[in-house]
Amino acid sequence: MGLSSALDWWDKWKLRILVLCSLFVQFFLFVAADVRWSYALRRLRVIVWLAYIGGDALAVYALATLFNRQKQQITTAGGGDAALEVVWAPVLLIHLGGQPFITAYSLEDNELWKRHAITLVSQVTVALYVFCKWWSGEKRLLQAAVLLFIVGILKFAQKPWALRRASYGSITSTTYSSSSPPRRGVMGEGINYSLEEYVKEAQKHIKEGRQISDEAQLETFNKDQAFALKDIYKMFLDLAAPYSVRLHFLQSFLNLDGGNQHKVLRRCIIAQFASIYTKERSLATSLGACSFLVLPFLALASVVLFAKSDKDGYDNKDITVTYILFFGTFVMELAPYLLNALFRHPLRKLEIQAWQDMVSQHNIMSFCARNKKPPTLMKLVTFSYLRDYINKHWYIRYEPAAQQISMLVRHHAEEDGWKEYIHDAATYRRFNNLRGEHTLMKMSHHLLLLEQDKLGWTFNRPFDEYVLLWHLITDLCLHHTSTTSTDNTTTASSSQSQDTIVESRRRRRSSEIISNYMIYLLFICPDMLIPAGTRSDLFMLACDEIESMTTKGESPSPLPDDETRSGIAQWILGMEQGDRRMVEAPRISEALRLARFLIDSLNEEQRWEVIQGVWVEMLCYSASRCRGYLHVKSLGVAGEFLTNVWLLWWCMGMQTLPDMVHNPEPPEEITAAASV
Repeated sequence: MGLSSALDWWDKWKLRILVLCSLFVQFFLFVAADVRWSYALRRLRVIVWLAYIGGDALAVYALATLFNRQKQQITTAGGGDAALEVVWAPVLLIHLGGQPFITAYSLEDNELWKRHAITLVSQVTVALYVFCKWWSGEKRLLQAAVLLFIVGILKFAQKPWALRRASYGSITSTTYSSSSPPRRGVMGEGINYSLEEYVKEAQKHIKEGRQISDEAQLETFNKDQAFALKDIYKMFLDLAAPYSVRLHFLQSFLNLDGGNQHKVLRRCIIAQFASIYTKERSLATSLGACSFLVLPFLALASVVLFAKSDKDGYDNKDITVTYILFFGTFVMELAPYLLNALFRHPLRKLEIQAWQDMVSQHNIMSFCARNKKPPTLMKLVTFSYLRDYINKHWYIRYEPAAQQISMLVRHHAEEDGWKEYIHDAATYRRFNNLRGEHTLMKMSHHLLLLEQDKLGWTFNRPFDEYVLLWHLITDLCLHHTSTTSTDNTTTASSSQSQDTIVESRRRRRSSEIISNYMIYLLFICPDMLIPAGTRSDLFMLACDEIESMTTKGESPSPLPDDETRSGIAQWILGMEQGDRRMVEAPRISEALRLARFLIDSLNEEQRWEVIQGVWVEMLCYSASRCRGYLHVKSLGVAGEFLTNVWLLWWCMGMQTLPDMVHNPEPPEEITAAASV
């Protein structure tokens, strides 16, 4: 009896629950659109993804239920009470149109616009058939339903249209077919510079330094923002920009300080996100703008007509549900309009909490420590695969150091590059290929590092191995007793000033953040680390070596009880180079040898100057070679800090992947570089 009554209740309330749940999901998607960019709410992304995936399925299922329910009502000749349900069909079409700020969740969603177009035709046909077949209401209610059908069909049609306009192929073809005229007041705009001429002009700008105030340059950028975003937009399509445009951006960024430079980059990234993952591109058209303005008034008119219509003979529960649906539809259509009017840009508020302020962090020693002594969450998981997944993805840390690291990148490009290293086209190309050589060469006056064949030979390794090696070196140096003792120093010694200690700590902190970020890219985003051939399994191979070393045989010194990251690193530092376990762990052995060389040969200040310099060069090397497509793809899940570095590197006049592909080195430069 209990089960039978429950089934009867569900049969009666099923459609009401489905349409209300569909409305709730749409409200949730509207409110939660910013979750993808919020650091504090990052754990909720999976819920937003489920709502995005399930929202369409729920609305389609509700339409199918409505269709079957009306057939049953006619068969049983009891359709009077359920006639009002037919008006819910256009509301479900509106739900299928989705939300303006979360049109696509991933880049691949835009490529499915044909599937959504087919869904549009089929579901509109079903909704119209249900309404025309079983409608038996009065005139005003019919008018309200017609208005909602107009809203639903227009909004649903916007979705495949917006997805198509934001698809990668459509954007590329549109960009190729359109050309912008030269800008007024931009010196050299439209001039075709050669690389040699570009380098000379860039050096003139560098020598001239800041020409206008920081505030004036920021105001100039705001006025010229449309052109600037269009030029940067081409970067995300892997299109090389003319050198005249590059000079304009270089001059502009030289006039910006670190804070405003970071704001400009963040604004550019948010603009690219809006054009790819929201309806911004479709709303920018005349048809899109008209529908954006008209739909709220049509929804309001339907609410008024329903309120004035005759409701005698309808179920009170259905009347209540209809009021909720109609008024909820009006609110959802009006809310984007109000946000656009208040913020003048639908995503302007994202600047307050942009994800690009955070730098993702992973660490091999911490990963191994969690495997040896699992946290509570990992203990609760019984399946080894799921435990490994949690260890890999759940314990990613985030440091608010984007602006700090960006300043190091700018200093490297401006001071080390334009002012010191670059003199002509050949040195310009060589500087863009550096991944630590320049730093070690600068430090050669302290020690002949390259001649002693201790560190210089590592440049011949594949880049992924190089990142892994220096990550291990950095971690071992971080946990050496000389480094930890400096942390406990409260007063400056006779040989070191307090300023020197502070600077050394700053470099050490920056080195640790970049090191953990680069190993994060190797482990989590290997495609972004280097264009092709990155082996993410190197991370696990190094972990296996560490776990093998700490479990086989008798330890020369016992591990600490907690087996923390620092404990494992200090234990490795205490091993003898001839220990047989080192033979079975070649990566750890090599990192230990080079870390000891740095510790023994350089003082604290010099050591972290070398490590920070090498990491900054590697970060720029990786960013400059990452495809624009991968940067666009990463924006769907809040983006990567590497995109900031990539844009900054480009704005500072350096090469990115399209420049390297479309402007290859002349044969004489390749021959000269090989002979050096």
